[in-house]
Amino acid sequence: MLEYMKMILQKVSFDAGLFSKELHKAERFLSKDEYSELYSWALLNFHDVIEKHRDLFSNLRRFLAN
Repeated sequence: MLEYMKMILQKVSFDAGLFSKELHKAERFLSKDEYSELYSWALLNFHDVIEKHRDLFSNLRRFLAN
């Protein structure tokens, strides 16, 4: 499932809103460890999308901090 979510994120990376929605949706399907791995992967590969739209991703950072 982790690899599938990576594929989805790659396909929607052109739109920060969709990217955020799909990354958030991944919480329901992945364990916390897998989600943390996905988020780290997303930061590494899509840093520009995430940094450009920090407000969309601030809730995700708080989730991972818990």
